[in-house]
Parts: sequence; structure tokens; C-alpha cells
Amino acid sequence: MATIEKRVGEAGAVAYRAKIRIKGSPSETATFTRLTDAKRWVQQTEAAIREGRHFKTSESKRRTLAELIDRYVIDVLPLKPKSQRDQQRQLLWWKQELGAYSLADITAPRIAEPDIKPDIKPDI
Repeated sequence: MATIEKRVGEAGAVAYRAKIRIKGSPSETATFTRLTDAKRWVQQTEAAIREGRHFKTSESKRRTLAELIDRYVIDVLPLKPKSQRDQQRQLLWWKQELGAYSLADITAPRIAEPDIKPDIKPDI
């Protein structure tokens, strides 16, 4: 469920704070100077959350798939001794194919065609 709150500052400037609260997801807030921008953000963000394709944009642009894979290999893979060797091989392949992309740039079309590489090569 989303709410948009009109806020008037001391100088008389109007701002609209949009807040989305959906059960099972952390709440999201953003502030806009125009009501139409707030409404558009609410619609897009709610749809993305319900479809499972929403995560913090700023964080996802700073992190790469290679960083995520490295973290998984260190934190999770040691807890899976039976599948560790196979998963490590698969993760290395994904890291080589798409590791240099930011998490925000990992999309279904990009996964479907992993031979399209970015200009930056991942460190392996």
C-alpha cells in the first residue's frame, strides 16, 4: 500500500513524500517536488516489488555480480560441502560471463545472451 504526503517547508516549498509498505518487503520512501513524479514512482516501484524485480538502485549500481559471487563463495558455499565443487564451477562460469556488470544491469535478456560482454573485464 502506498501513501503520498504533501509537505510544506518553512520557506513555503512544497514536497511530496511517497511511502510504500508491502507485507514481506522493507518499506520504501522517496521525496519529489512534483505530485505526478511521486505517483509515477509509486506505480513503478509497487509493480517492481510485487514482480520480485525491485532492489535498491543505488546499491545495485555500486556492486557487481562478481562481488556478489565472491561473497557467496566465502559466506555460503562452505556450508554446502556436498555441492560445493559443482556450484563453485558454475559460479566461476557466471563470474567470467557476467561478473563485470553491475547488479542493476543484470536483466533477463542479458542472462539469455551472456556472450555480450561489457568493456570491463572481471578480475578472476
